[in-house]
Amino acid sequence: MQLAVYNKNYAFFKVTRLILAFATWLFCICSLTASELVRGGLILHEVNGQVGLKELGKDVTRLSTGDVPITTMGLIECEASDGSSAFFTASNRSAIYFEGSGSFAVERFEQVMPELAEWNADSVEQSRIILNFRGGDLIVDTRKMRKLKSSQFLVETPLGRLTTKRALWQMRILFDPRSQIFDFTIICTEGRVRFTDLQGQQYTVHTGRRLAGAGSRMKPSIEVGESTERSQQQMQRYQDLSSQHSDAADDFTQYLAYLAVIERNVRSNSERAALGRLNTARRPIVIEYAKEPEPVTPFRGELKPPSTYQADLF
Repeated sequence: MQLAVYNKNYAFFKVTRLILAFATWLFCICSLTASELVRGGLILHEVNGQVGLKELGKDVTRLSTGDVPITTMGLIECEASDGSSAFFTASNRSAIYFEGSGSFAVERFEQVMPELAEWNADSVEQSRIILNFRGGDLIVDTRKMRKLKSSQFLVETPLGRLTTKRALWQMRILFDPRSQIFDFTIICTEGRVRFTDLQGQQYTVHTGRRLAGAGSRMKPSIEVGESTERSQQQMQRYQDLSSQHSDAADDFTQYLAYLAVIERNVRSNSERAALGRLNTARRPIVIEYAKEPEPVTPFRGELKPPSTYQADLF
């Protein structure tokens, strides 16, 4: 009898705890209102081979096929060995496919909290992503970012910066540490990609075109051509993964628990701190003038006539 009462109380306690946990989660989600600036979230749908993932403030986690799918906060670092790959989707409806060997990092990911109905209608609100790509193969898909006129997806590389406008594109970066030579390609499958090198020279890559370069990071030689068979096969792998995980990627509720409100006071404090550092760095150096020297008094020298000894020498 006592055992039955204990089991009944335990079951009641367990159900109550689950209800409280769900209520807490629901309260947190409801506190995110539309038009509020939040830090976005990512879903890692699939990994292949040796992939390492590091969230902001955490250690690197080595992932295998059985560890996915997982949802993370938007600021991550991802590294993959040669032949390994990872496929991500983001809460701003963009997608990232990455193959090693190399690494990339999402250094900034902000977006305006959308209405659920609008997000499901492929009309995502304004967002901003800054991605740092160091090496390997990267595919970025921003075609579902409908309001890209007011949004930004920037990719920083050792060779320059890429900006996109509703595009599906890929980039490969290879680096030889012995010769310090880079070899890179940028291929646009759909849309338009703009590449600005470290000298400020701009290149626009349109649909079906390939921009290739090799040399030092400051002055690589550039040529334009068509996409290669290898790049087409790689793009096909991405499209297969995108189709396979489309249902999960298009479920905005999967991201909700990992969206974090960016507080205005935190942003203003960081901006003031950055401004303070800037002002300190630009503080002028004041050079005080020295006192004027005393006037020089002209001096007239007189030569004595040579002695008898000096006269004998000369």
